[in-house]
Amino acid sequence: MSGVIRGCWQLSRGHGPGWDRATAFAALDRAAGAPGPLVLDCADIYTGVERLVGDWLAARDATARDVVVHTKFVPDLAVLPGIDRGYTRRIVLRSWERLGVEALELVQFHWWDFSISGWVRTAEWLAELREEGVIRNIGVTNFDRQALGTLLDAGIPVVSNQVQFSLLDRRPRMGLTDLCRERGVTLLCYGTLAGGLLTEGAGDSRSMTKYRLIVDEVGGSGVLERCRAVLSDIAGRQGASTAEAAVAYVLAQPAVGAAIVGLSRRALGVDGQRVRLGRSDIERLEAAVPNTVPGAVYEVERDRRRPHARIMRYDLNRGDLPESGHHDA
Repeated sequence: MSGVIRGCWQLSRGHGPGWDRATAFAALDRAAGAPGPLVLDCADIYTGVERLVGDWLAARDATARDVVVHTKFVPDLAVLPGIDRGYTRRIVLRSWERLGVEALELVQFHWWDFSISGWVRTAEWLAELREEGVIRNIGVTNFDRQALGTLLDAGIPVVSNQVQFSLLDRRPRMGLTDLCRERGVTLLCYGTLAGGLLTEGAGDSRSMTKYRLIVDEVGGSGVLERCRAVLSDIAGRQGASTAEAAVAYVLAQPAVGAAIVGLSRRALGVDGQRVRLGRSDIERLEAAVPNTVPGAVYEVERDRRRPHARIMRYDLNRGDLPESGHHDA
């Protein structure tokens, strides 16, 4: 996958302007035409996206053989105290039906609040679906070191953890990357381009508030400008784009298997192999951002007293709602 997975969150209804069914199909066709297999990332809470991707796969039967689709299982916050096997099965089987695939290649499990018990048991129900052949692989998303270690120690066969990781947000290096290397878990990284803020290509969408809050945490617009300048210089010397330099930084980190970059309406997007970073390049980049987001992975996002949590939507698995969540889960 050249180190890059194509994110499909922006295809969801209510995320932002410019995406209709025809535009989405054209973008998927272009991405599928690039060398190598196409890996797509979607979720049960990205409203309409699993169905859209499933329809595209059904309409492109020959292409579909070279496409791998990852999705997520994100139970609603209000459901967590009483979650049961039936709810878990119903949501996962709904994803299976929407995508129309032989089996769900990767289901990534998110739990909003670890102070609410039941998440280990819920992961065990996902493992049952894996044994049945509905799921091929179990991943998690936004799990910190402690929570991931708990699942692994419970015998849950977790193969991946999807987390926010970028030059601006280096929280995974606070112990999580070490655990992943020790236990054979691959990091799949979103937010690599900070929603476009690192490349000056950001538009108006639901995700922008999320990433602007991240910029504020590390020092504001001055830090962002320094990042862009260094990324642009490194990319320019190698004939690549600023986005490719930002992705290369994340791919150079321990335990990282792929960066998730949003599907593009205009071009094939980012090649994860075009930029090679030396030690001096990495030192220059990190010097541009001397601070990182405080706490463990997803810690500030879990604190519902803080603005990071107040922008979340916690009830998107009730059905097809008018708006969708971004990669907050």
